[in-house]
Amino acid sequence: MLSLLRNIESISSCRDRGKLPSALLGAVDALFGGGAQVGIFSRDPLGDAPLRLTTGTTAAHVPGSFWGEWLNNVQRDGSLAVSQCSGLHCGALVLDWSELSSEELILFFTTEQPLCDERSGSVEALARIFGNQIRLLDYSELDSLTRLLNRKTFEETFDRLLSSSLGKPSDDATRERRACDEEDCPAWLCVIDIDHFKRINDSFGHLFGDEVLLRMGELMRKTFRGGDRLFRFGGEEFVVILNAPDENLAATGFDRFRSSVESHEFPQVGQVTCSIGFTAVSTQDVPTDVVGRADEALYYAKENGRNRVCSYERLLADGAIAKPEPASAKIADDFDIDALFG
Repeated sequence: MLSLLRNIESISSCRDRGKLPSALLGAVDALFGGGAQVGIFSRDPLGDAPLRLTTGTTAAHVPGSFWGEWLNNVQRDGSLAVSQCSGLHCGALVLDWSELSSEELILFFTTEQPLCDERSGSVEALARIFGNQIRLLDYSELDSLTRLLNRKTFEETFDRLLSSSLGKPSDDATRERRACDEEDCPAWLCVIDIDHFKRINDSFGHLFGDEVLLRMGELMRKTFRGGDRLFRFGGEEFVVILNAPDENLAATGFDRFRSSVESHEFPQVGQVTCSIGFTAVSTQDVPTDVVGRADEALYYAKENGRNRVCSYERLLADGAIAKPEPASAKIADDFDIDALFG
């Protein structure tokens, strides 16, 4: 019981949404006294993609065809469904998951012991605690208009986001859905700014300006991958952190979004464009430095035609911008430090 209570506490106190699935699995495992195989599947409810095991034990001891067929009938109301396969008692339920992802997470377990009502109810209760914590994180970390991550979240969790983006070990369910091997994939950060946004507000009013911001958020979710981190920094400025093997592929991803904005028909406003500046992220970076570099590339894009994507590193190599000189304070030869304390 003490082990279970500690695991419940780990769910309700977790501020890292990437670690929450593992905290839930630990609690369910403690509930069964270590006598069950527990894991989490991920799937796209709108597509035909197969189930993916994202967290926890393997499901190899139960045929994959069983999971694929049976889970299609599991209700999405938080109730536990049970069945039997290969002499094992199987349980599964659909978890409440973040607004940041369009995929479903499905908790599953197998055990040799029959399930009693009390234990089934406890599994459902643990899933509700998990869902409550996800909603609390969404409430505190998402921008109220666009439902992207907010600036406060970026500033408070940059180190964690950077570690995940650079491919260090993580329990984040999205990590296994990325398109490249993260250990060899550097991170890139871009700043996106809507062109002539003030003109939109002045010409059409703030309601239509807000609609443009909403549509931008939707386009970002559709264009970028599930594991990419999407932020609204405030006003008409957005930030994306993604992984790509090299600068060209990163630029291709950012330009795909720029093109999707340009071709989108915004209500009443019509065509809207955006400018993008991006930079590579290193383990030595701090938030102000990396955003500052991307901002400088964005400023160049704005000053040179708008509706374009510019790389800070490429601009630097081409001599289009100058590398900032290290800040240093020159001390006068006749400076008397004792005078400061005289």
